[in-house]
Amino acid sequence: MTAKNIQDIKIEDIHDLFDSIIFLRGEEYFEEGLVTSIEPVDSCTITGTVRGNQNYNVSISVDADGDILCDCSCPCDFNCKHAAALLLKWLSIKNKFIKKLKQVKPLKKETLTQILTKKSKEELIELVETFVDKHPELKSYVAIERKELTSKIKALFSGFWDWHEIRSLISQLETILEGIRKNKNQWDKKLLEEIKVCSTIIMNNFDNIYDEGDLGIFLEDWFLTYGEIFTHLKPTVKQKKEFIQTIIDWVDEDDYGYDGSYNQALLGMCTTEKDIQLIKEFTQTLKLEYYDDYYDTFLLQLYDKIGMNKKYIEIARELGLTTDLIDKLISLNRYDEALKECEEKCKKEFSLTIENKRISILKKLGRKNEVQKSLLYLLEKTGNLSYFIKLKQESSKNEWKKYLKDIIFDAENKKRHTLLSRIYYDEHDYKKSYEYVQSMTDINYLELLAKKLRTNHPELACNIFKKLCYEWIDAGSGWPYKKAGKMLEAIKKIDKKEDFFEKTKKEIILKHKKKWSLMDVIENI
Repeated sequence: MTAKNIQDIKIEDIHDLFDSIIFLRGEEYFEEGLVTSIEPVDSCTITGTVRGNQNYNVSISVDADGDILCDCSCPCDFNCKHAAALLLKWLSIKNKFIKKLKQVKPLKKETLTQILTKKSKEELIELVETFVDKHPELKSYVAIERKELTSKIKALFSGFWDWHEIRSLISQLETILEGIRKNKNQWDKKLLEEIKVCSTIIMNNFDNIYDEGDLGIFLEDWFLTYGEIFTHLKPTVKQKKEFIQTIIDWVDEDDYGYDGSYNQALLGMCTTEKDIQLIKEFTQTLKLEYYDDYYDTFLLQLYDKIGMNKKYIEIARELGLTTDLIDKLISLNRYDEALKECEEKCKKEFSLTIENKRISILKKLGRKNEVQKSLLYLLEKTGNLSYFIKLKQESSKNEWKKYLKDIIFDAENKKRHTLLSRIYYDEHDYKKSYEYVQSMTDINYLELLAKKLRTNHPELACNIFKKLCYEWIDAGSGWPYKKAGKMLEAIKKIDKKEDFFEKTKKEIILKHKKKWSLMDVIENI
């Protein structure tokens, strides 16, 4: 985004901000008049209300970097259809506010830290007490409730959690874990034992949880903290060996795919090279299947944690872990070395990941011409539209004219019709874009194109809307039928003589007259 303020926002910015489905939903909300209020707060902020299942409060702002930030009170939280609708509404009315916005300066908001810094000790205590009274579950942020820790975990894992409830479970677990982390003065042997007991309770109750991966992310933090508490107590070598053995046993017994989460406990306990040697000794001796697959990259994590960059690079190069090696060199600002590794890897075999890293390095080195050539190469190699957009952003107007001819020539030779349609769409040649959509099935893109065509090429727009109408009918009843009706309504609005509309409507009724719920939608248009 390149907008300096809300006055600079353009339709292209909105297209870039939302994926095609969200944009279309937002456009429907805007066209149906569901934006019930809108107001510019200052030159960088708009607020408004959008009606959905209920009234949602939306705030749009442009930050110092020119990025457009969306916030909404709906469950989606940000970059939702309500935000898209508000932005489209803003585009339709913003010219009315030109003079007013030029006179208004952005409000300087204090950060929470700045506000709290001005408070006295007594005021801060009162604030915390008030907040904890309203949200008693946050009491653990102030102090670990030691007697309740095990009972809380046991209670949380005693019942069944369905997939749509998992976020609630994780939220409660994160509150407990955050309390443990914020109270390091209470880290002792008793707490360590409690964490171990709680971990066992969690592991023994995975059958009660319908998880699609979110819990595993929490468990990584949980076991990492477990390892940090252990090493905080300054354990002996014998105790370290026993701890490592416990974690390895958990990994070996795991049947739920959480072995990588348990492994974080070893990362948490590791603070010296001697610790790494201990971990290597145990894992190499046991030769567990888990470590056969992931041992090398985990070993790099250990060296990375204790800051042994030289050893990290040495092992990554020795084991052929090129991606990890390049990432480490980049993090150390050793761009020339990283670029050399990329180029050596690319000589041996094509790797999209490495090619993208190479482009990233070239950008950091300011080698613009090489960046352009690399993006062109990837575009011609993959046919991926994202490289087309990136190359356009990296090129001047004169450079782009030349590149565009080469890109179109290559895409035509390779018969990449989908790419060609998208290219012409991006270049605002919608009629030419239409020539390549016949085999396309992306209904969201087709609807966007049809809306662009409806003013200057109504007959082409009608053809696409007709195709979409049948696509939605084939998708099933309920909401798809309503979408089919929307497509037919779009044809009626465009087709002034209504010949095409009437013909299409009769075809649908004749072909699908046994679908009663569809007929309820179609016959009323």
